[in-house]
Amino acid sequence: MDDVKIMLVEDHHLVRQGVFALLSQVPEFKVIGEAGDGLEAIRKAQELQPDIVILDIAMPKLRGIEAIKEIIRVSEDSRILVLSMHNKEEYIRQSLKNGASGYLLKDSAADELIAAIKYVARGEVYLSPSISKSIVADWLHASALGRAAGEFKSPLTDREMEILKLLAEGHSNRETGELLHISVKTVETHRSRIMEKLELKNVADLVKYAIKNELTELS
Repeated sequence: MDDVKIMLVEDHHLVRQGVFALLSQVPEFKVIGEAGDGLEAIRKAQELQPDIVILDIAMPKLRGIEAIKEIIRVSEDSRILVLSMHNKEEYIRQSLKNGASGYLLKDSAADELIAAIKYVARGEVYLSPSISKSIVADWLHASALGRAAGEFKSPLTDREMEILKLLAEGHSNRETGELLHISVKTVETHRSRIMEKLELKNVADLVKYAIKNELTELS
């Protein structure tokens, strides 16, 4: 991976220092700027054009949720990773609608922050696992309701939906097979078909698909 230019936006100096120290240990990460409020974040994003902006949403002068749109406007290639203590659906939904590429909770492990940055830098969506499962569950629920009402036409069969649900809940291929009384090989075959039908590569892509197609309440 090429060097990833990162800007930190956090009004608590101590937290910002901690994140800076962590990211400095990753050779390909280059922290090129910092900001302590939403307005300063917009100015510095326009000046520095970072690849990734790690952004808190609760900040003075201009909230991070509102700053997301403006940062993307002045620095079109920047991707926003929200780092927040808030796991309220409203904050997550608004952040994603405004253009954020990821939402990570502050109680996440350091390794997860590093992984999230790499995901977002590759153009993928990254959400904390608990949030991801919630969105996948909403997607499955919306799909089932839509099919019952004759509105949403899912390309997946009922069996594929069952397998997708179990895999999204964190079950392994073997556990899924045991729960559905089918072989691991059959699970793997269905999983490949699911990803092929939806043109997806992983669960993160499934989340992105759900948001894009407004199949979840967070879209």
